[in-house]
Amino acid sequence: MYLQSTGLTELPRHLKYHLQIRQQPVAARACGYGERDRRVIDPPPILELRVTDSSSGRLDWEEMKYNLNVLHCTLWNEAGDAETPVVPDQRRPTRQLMGQVVSSPSVAKDENGTEGCFFCFPDLSCRQPGKYRLRFVLMRIDPLNLPVGGTNPLLAHIMSDVFTVYAAKDFPGMRPSSALTKALKAQGCNIQVKKGNEKRVGKGKSPDDDDDDGDDDGDDSSSKGKGKRMRSQ
Repeated sequence: MYLQSTGLTELPRHLKYHLQIRQQPVAARACGYGERDRRVIDPPPILELRVTDSSSGRLDWEEMKYNLNVLHCTLWNEAGDAETPVVPDQRRPTRQLMGQVVSSPSVAKDENGTEGCFFCFPDLSCRQPGKYRLRFVLMRIDPLNLPVGGTNPLLAHIMSDVFTVYAAKDFPGMRPSSALTKALKAQGCNIQVKKGNEKRVGKGKSPDDDDDDGDDDGDDSSSKGKGKRMRSQ
């Protein structure tokens, strides 16, 4: 489904901006209040941007490749009618959504070989268990027109499906990476490819004992700094 904003001003050449969520978030393991054992939302949200000329309906690739179109992510409740930026009942305000909440565009081909403009969010984590949605807002930054105290125009916005954040003991495990994730990774997008470990639960391994998320590329930030155990001979 596409969703575009209306009533926008100061947009280049009367273009229309459309967002589509190509990969929805499904699940995550709550990371609590620590920073060392942070687990990312799985699968990582991936969005596609389409910019069309309002008169001809043709794609505007020049605008789609503009690298200062940025997508910002916020955490909302299950109903999608209220943002949940901080953890409730805390003396000191603590962010509920952690990680890199802003993404820049990457022009690449999807799993079907179709070129598009994609935004990836591979580093999002949530502190508390519950059901949530993610809201994505597209903004255009113009470095030649940034007055003090000014604002950037909002181009489009879209809300994700509901996803579940589990307590560690209930987390079902990571899913294998999708064909879309693998295709974008192969073209240089900053996203991790995972083998998945859903089958570990129920096979003699506790869901808490999942230090390895099954990375194929070995560059998952959540596992950096962890030593590998040596097998006894």
